[in-house]
Order: sequence, then C-alpha cells, then structure tokens
Amino acid sequence: MIMNPEQENKDPYVSKAQLDKLIANYQQKVKRVRKGSNTVQDHDPKIDSKSLWFSRKAIEEFLDLNDADGLRIYLGVHDTAIMPTEYDDKLTVVLVATKNVRGVNQDQLFDPPAQKTMALTSEPVSRPGGGLNHAIICPPNNCP
Repeated sequence: MIMNPEQENKDPYVSKAQLDKLIANYQQKVKRVRKGSNTVQDHDPKIDSKSLWFSRKAIEEFLDLNDADGLRIYLGVHDTAIMPTEYDDKLTVVLVATKNVRGVNQDQLFDPPAQKTMALTSEPVSRPGGGLNHAIICPPNNCP
C-alpha cells in the first residue's frame, strides 16, 4: 500500500459510500458568488463543477517531464480573462509537480519566457515548470 508519510496511521482509501458523503458535504457547505452577481449562492449540481478528469497518460507525462516525486493540487475558478477556456466560471484544479528538497515538498512551478498562447486541445500539453490545467469538467462533459 502506498502511503503519504504524513498519513502513516490512516487508511488512505475512500469507499464509494464515503465519497458520496464527502461530495454531498461539499455541495452543502461550499457557497459561491457567480460571475456577474454579488449574491452568495448554494452549489448547483446542474451547473457547478462536480468532478474533473485528467488522463493517466497526461498525469504520467507531466510527472516525468518535471522529474516530480509528488503532486500538489490547487483549487481555482476558470476565468476567460485569465486564460481562454470553455469552462468559464467553473471550479477547476491545477496540478503542480513537487520535488522533496531537504524534507520540504517544493512546487516545481515557474513563469516561462514570453510565448504564444497555445490553443486548447483535447489532451493537455505539458512543459517543465508549468502546472497541468484544462481537465475535462463535469458538468457539462464526461459525467459519471
């Protein structure tokens, strides 16, 4: 069994029933302000992000490209003013490769030299020092 060192005495696995309860807890407790509104609203499972999906190939290539020994997951909200996406105003995650340096898991993330904006593709494009973004978001796509 692969364990995080910080979680040695805890079972890292989650059952389907536990996941369903964690998701329901998130949807009940997390509130948001939608773009163009100032009103705090409840999570709406018909339009708000439920899950995000990356292919195994994209994750493995990303980790290999960055010579990573770990992965940090940042939460964010897409905004077309920051970067073009079809998922404007939806919750997302950005995967950032980490490397343990003297006992500290350091992000391997930096700003590349100025370059042309890359078009969105169905398969994420990895490059050293960049985070992995543009997961397939449910809803609207690929919902279990």
